[in-house]
Parts: sequence; C-alpha cells; structure tokens
Amino acid sequence: MDKVGGFEPLDCSRHHARLLDAINGFRDNGTLDGAIVTSSANVRWLTGFTGSSGVAIARPGEPLLLITDGRYTEQAKHEAAACRVSLEVVTRSSMAEIRDAIAEVIVRGSLWGIEADNVSLSDHEALLATCGRRGVPLERRNFVDVTSLFVGLRRTKSPAEIQRIRHAAQVADRALADVAHLVRVGTSERQFRNELDAAMRRHGADDVSFATIVASGPNAALPHHHPGDRSFDAGDAVVVDFGALVDGYHSDMTRTFVIDGPGSTDMLVRHDLVRRACEAGVAVVGPGVKASDIDAACRSVLASGGLEAELTHGVGHGVGLQIHEAPWINSRSTDVLQPGDVVTVEPGAYRVGLGGVRVEELLVVTESGHLVLTRSPKEPICPQSPRTTSRTG
Repeated sequence: MDKVGGFEPLDCSRHHARLLDAINGFRDNGTLDGAIVTSSANVRWLTGFTGSSGVAIARPGEPLLLITDGRYTEQAKHEAAACRVSLEVVTRSSMAEIRDAIAEVIVRGSLWGIEADNVSLSDHEALLATCGRRGVPLERRNFVDVTSLFVGLRRTKSPAEIQRIRHAAQVADRALADVAHLVRVGTSERQFRNELDAAMRRHGADDVSFATIVASGPNAALPHHHPGDRSFDAGDAVVVDFGALVDGYHSDMTRTFVIDGPGSTDMLVRHDLVRRACEAGVAVVGPGVKASDIDAACRSVLASGGLEAELTHGVGHGVGLQIHEAPWINSRSTDVLQPGDVVTVEPGAYRVGLGGVRVEELLVVTESGHLVLTRSPKEPICPQSPRTTSRTG
C-alpha cells in the first residue's frame, strides 16, 4: 500500500492480533469473551478510526467491530483500509441505539473487558439496563478492567508510529527556530505562545500536543503555568514547554532561555546544572534500564549543586497517541525500558519568587541504546536553526 500523507501506513491488523492474544491470556487461559474499547486513543490504535464517536469490540474468532454514528460510515471504512485492518462498521443514529448495538453483541458472552478508567458509572449502568431489556441481566461482575492491557500493548511503538513522532519533533524544532528571536524584553508570554503555535501549524502540525507553556520570570517557578500578559524582562528565565501533533502522534520538548540582565548570572548557573542533569539522564536511557535509574541520574547532578529539592516532579514519561503514557520515569517507577519506548527526560529546578529552569529531550529506545528526536540547542541562548544532536545506539 502507498504511503499515507508521506508516512508508512499504520498496521492496525497487528495491533488487533496482539490484543486478541492478550485477551486469550488475560484470565484462566481465555475465559474473557472480548474487550469493549471506548477511549479514543485505543480505538484509534486498534482500528485507525479518528472520529469523535466510536466503540470497538474485539472478540477472539470474530471480526473486529466498530460501532459509530452515521457521520462516520465512509470515514471509518477508509481509515481502516489505510491502516490495513479488516473492520466491520455498524452505524447508529443516537447514543441509545449505539448502546443497543453494543448490548446485542455482549449478551452473547458472560465476561467482558472494559476500560474502567474511561467508562463512567452512568454509562455502565445504562449499558447494563439495555442488556436487561434484552432479557440478559448482566451485572458488574460480568466486566473486568483491561486498561492495563492497552497500557502495555500501546507502549512499544512500531516503526510507522516512531516515524510520526519523529516528524512531530522536527516540526516543533523548526517552529521554535522560527520564533526564537522573540525571546527578548517586551514580548509577552501569550504573544510568544501564539506565534509558536502558529509556526507549528505552518510547518505541518495538525494541532499542538497540549496547551503550550510559556513561563517567564517568577512564573517560571510554576511547571504548568498558563501564558498570560506578563512581558519578558531583563534577567528572566523563559521556560517554553510545547509539542506538535502529527497524524495523531505527539512530540514534547522544553527549552529554557535566559535574557541578559540583572539576575541572569544566577539563572545561567541553574540552567547549566539542569542541562547537565538532563544530559545525565539521557545518557542512561537504553533497553533494560530501570526508569527509576534515569530519575536518579538526573537528581544526582542537581544534588551536586544543591538543587535536588527544587525538582518537584518525575523526570519523564512515555509519549505516543497520548502526551503522557507508559513508561513512567520517576523515583517510584517499576518500569524497565525496552526497544520501541518513546520517552522524555525533563528535569527542572523551581524556586518560588525567583523562577525556574526545565530542559527536556524526547528519545526513542533502540536495541542498543537510544536516539534523541529533539534537535533544538539546549543552551540558554535563542536558537536560530535546529542542529543535529549526538546519537547513541
């Protein structure tokens, strides 16, 4: 099949096969009748479908089923074909009719997997009531949480998925290079955010990965600050945390700039320590590495400069169809990295009233090491163009 939008096609048929294998082994060697998939990320991963209304049902020995509304009949078929998955599409005109279509399938079984984190109590009760009206009084005990299946299955990215994430990272690099000259006295946080977001779209992003963070001066001490009207001033550290969304896949990068002026020397010292902490964490990344060891490597560098207490969050997470997903990189994580993981390393140091610094890289774990996907310079000066970073593995 030809490339889709310049990318290799996603092979959702392999995703379906992997899910069926997991369903068969989930409880007592295959007592689970199937899985009802409701979260948009998992529906997309399984079927290729990108619409806003869809429920997929995966059953061993049965065709993959997608239940949606009439707006998406042709779109679902087209996207499934592009993703190489055989899919039976059923359309209904209302939520009640969609529930009825789901009930028509699940009353034939007795134990179904659901995404408990994604199904509200009211929706679950409505589905049970619909089954009851069909003469099959299913109860909560007829459903088990299979959220963990998808966490594990979606974690390892295929080459086609990595291709999309890599492109999203390139879009973000180019966009930052376009607007870096605006890191100067007088530019407002909101103005910089707007220009950066627009630049990502100019370079091919479908959307931003998340609400772009631009935090300057004292605001930089707030890791999730919402950009406001504050203008950059001399001596400010300016934290820019952002990413591009490309064909459903995210990128994530943080750069901190320091504007020359009173107080800038202290921020430059902090920046140097945080940058070195990021580099220490990146150096550890590879297959078989404990995620907690990456966190420890970052914290060790910060501790050498007395800033470990100013790192108030874990130093990384997985990235894919969601901006935050497995594996998790923090001091309590039990995750062990494996080839195909796409992760961030993002240590920071924040002091209320003074400001903060964060530096973040995005990497893919390879068979022999890692590859850094984010290419923008990490120095606290305004980059003019992306540059190539070192590669391990």
